[in-house]
Amino acid sequence: MLPGYPELDPLNPQEHVREFPHAKSWRTVYESVCFCNRCNMCAQSCPTYRLTQDESQSPRGRNQILRLLLEEKIKLAPYAPQLEKTLGSCLFCGACTAVCAGRTPTAQHLLELRRTLKVRLLPLALQTLLSWRGTHPRLFEFAVRFLAELRNRGAVKMLRFCGLTRLPFLRWVNHADDILPRRTICLKKQLKKAGVKTDYSNPDVFYLPSLEAAYLDSNLGQSALKKLAGHPVNVLFGLSCGLFEYVYGSLRLSRLAARKLITAAGEGAAPVVTDSADVYAFLKNYPALFLHSKTWRRKAEHFAARVRFIAQYMPAQNPLFQRTQLDNSALFSFQTDAFTQSEKILRVIFKKNLVQYEYKDTPTPTAGYAFQKGNMAEAVCLERVQQIARKQTEIVVLLNGLAAMELNYRLQKLYPHARAVHIAQL
Repeated sequence: MLPGYPELDPLNPQEHVREFPHAKSWRTVYESVCFCNRCNMCAQSCPTYRLTQDESQSPRGRNQILRLLLEEKIKLAPYAPQLEKTLGSCLFCGACTAVCAGRTPTAQHLLELRRTLKVRLLPLALQTLLSWRGTHPRLFEFAVRFLAELRNRGAVKMLRFCGLTRLPFLRWVNHADDILPRRTICLKKQLKKAGVKTDYSNPDVFYLPSLEAAYLDSNLGQSALKKLAGHPVNVLFGLSCGLFEYVYGSLRLSRLAARKLITAAGEGAAPVVTDSADVYAFLKNYPALFLHSKTWRRKAEHFAARVRFIAQYMPAQNPLFQRTQLDNSALFSFQTDAFTQSEKILRVIFKKNLVQYEYKDTPTPTAGYAFQKGNMAEAVCLERVQQIARKQTEIVVLLNGLAAMELNYRLQKLYPHARAVHIAQL
């Protein structure tokens, strides 16, 4: 943090983002949070505030909590339970920032607060497993394949039948089993079986599959690769972009994962394509991770300029006639143009049948939100399904694989007339 400004955690400055980009300048965390003038224009765009009408669950309330902590007007310890509730309820969707005149990055502010409090919102077993992707990629791949094989052989059904998944540390298994495809197959295994080459030495394109495309739904990864057909593609298996660490873990480990990915992609001009709007937004924001290092910041800026979203590679399609809506479900979705790019493409495909996404529409929870302590996923998804039903939407297109799985599960239960698909699977 720059001198002269209050800090949340002055003893661990490398565990915090020092500044946030704004237009052509940068703001410190304190400057950024002070830009919130409490006008409350963001309130009706926030899905959790609309549901609770609780000021501490509103973007304005969350920003003021952080400002009071920075100015040392309130202490952390006495309010830890309330702060944990505030942190656990936020979707980090960025809907508030999208409608804010000052573009106040409330979601980023809450992440800084989460790092200060060192709150663990995910179940310990799930947190540990996902952390291995960045620290022990081979162990992670082995564990995922092993667990997938157990699930495919009916182990989870047996656990549910015996009631073991009701235990506090295994409750998350129920929801994971509900939303995942019936059979989970790793993309690497699927491509190897099909004889598809994925390690060209001089590729035209690098493909960075999201967690769900690489390990949970190989069909999504294969659909993305079909969009890249005609290009020698190097699939970046075994690499984490650092997004999980950024949201749920250590900023130091997030930077380490980012360095590995930047090094693997090299310093050439080949585009780096991803199928997740969450990952796309995070990769585009890489320079903010390396403000302390001129060398790595330069490399991060060069890398970010090469990042592409899979929608840019959508081939021409015949017009479709189902009523369709594009769901703006992604972490920090205000930071990138992934949504506007995709909307232009869908406008060509669906023409007048594309239903307008309004600022009051509730985004589908993403990035593992439904597994967090204190989450409001069920209530948020119910509101989302009600909006889809009111507009008689038949297809909901999402830019994130996990969000598509989450919404599909809710639609099958509550409104089977509609279905959710990832944009790469159109």
